[in-house]
Amino acid sequence: MAKRPLGLGKQAQKKKQKVASREATPDTTPSNQISIELNDEEDADNELAQLNGLWNQYFKSDKDDEILLNGMIHECDRILRIVKSDDDASSEERGKLTKLIHSDDRFYACFALALSELTVFKSENVKEVSEFFNLALERCEDGLKIFSHSDLLSLVFSKIIFQRIPLEFISKLKVDSKEDNLKLKLYEQFEKGQEKFNVLSQDKNNKQNEDYLRLTFEVLQSYDDLMDIIENFGHEKDIEEGLDSDEEEELAQIELAKSHPLFQFQKNFTKDLTWLKDQLINLFKHIKDHESPLYHQVARSIGELYLKFAENPSSVYLDVVYGDDRDESSKEDDETKTKSQREAVQLLEAGLEYLKKAQLKDSPETWVQVAEAFIDLGNVQDNESAEQEAAYKSAEQLLRKANRATNGKYEHILDNLINES
Repeated sequence: MAKRPLGLGKQAQKKKQKVASREATPDTTPSNQISIELNDEEDADNELAQLNGLWNQYFKSDKDDEILLNGMIHECDRILRIVKSDDDASSEERGKLTKLIHSDDRFYACFALALSELTVFKSENVKEVSEFFNLALERCEDGLKIFSHSDLLSLVFSKIIFQRIPLEFISKLKVDSKEDNLKLKLYEQFEKGQEKFNVLSQDKNNKQNEDYLRLTFEVLQSYDDLMDIIENFGHEKDIEEGLDSDEEEELAQIELAKSHPLFQFQKNFTKDLTWLKDQLINLFKHIKDHESPLYHQVARSIGELYLKFAENPSSVYLDVVYGDDRDESSKEDDETKTKSQREAVQLLEAGLEYLKKAQLKDSPETWVQVAEAFIDLGNVQDNESAEQEAAYKSAEQLLRKANRATNGKYEHILDNLINES
């Protein structure tokens, strides 16, 4: 099992450090005190256009602006108060805003997103985290009552679930925790998130919307973070103490009791990781701009998942062929060798297909990632076969190119390949 950095926990810590010197004041930070970037076709006087502009501004930034989120929440609260008000003096504005939030699902989406994102800044206050997540889900469900077929609100619902499980619940769990005592039913929540998820690619006018595609990718990244945390559960201290995810030594997976809240996650890990791969592939098919950063990011994520799936069959094959005490091979060994080799080659070739698409002209790191995948592919080909030589040759060419571009940064990898192949 690869030792990888934990996802949301680490992300939350980073955000907390960035805003440590800031003080957010949700009751005194109206959105009109914050500059808003709007699309050319948006009406600057439209409250929903302003909210959507605020969200996009936050979403495309480093996501360390708690004040901006509070501004969004303040504005959403203001709109709801007016809509629910019985004051005759505000009847005209109430009518306008009521019509607005009942005709566009972005209001409840922005409200729920802002509430859920704010939890990252409140990670040390368990009660506040729970309250904000509850409010986020309530606002999302309020919106779904009006827009029952809203793909946007369904996607936001998934995002909240995938973000909430690690940040609010898993962070409190121990290896010996029991479901009977906590009654969290985390896997049921997780399945609801999967059920609601959809690849959102078009706006209400059926136009390609890259902001929605990026939001879809972020939801899947939250899901991937959750998978990392499940995979590494119980080894948090080892990772925090600096164990490198690229080291060859692996941490043994901790087997959880059936009564543990994460048992179902562990049991269904491969199935749920396959779900992630399938959704990423679906998202990738919707990205029309093949020069966009999103295209390369999604391709890289898919390629890395294929390589991860290839780890087990590759390990089995290498153990059968090169492992200790393998002087004599049985019929069973031959069958295992053939099956594991075929599976590993198929997965590695699929991974390479996407990693090649993820390459950037000015990023030697992406070339090296492809080269390392070629090395993995060569390792599971028959020894000294034409296929093995071709894979190693492709890796060598890419490594030489990357080495020249970085003044020898990858010399050690190149030397190892040349000396061992």
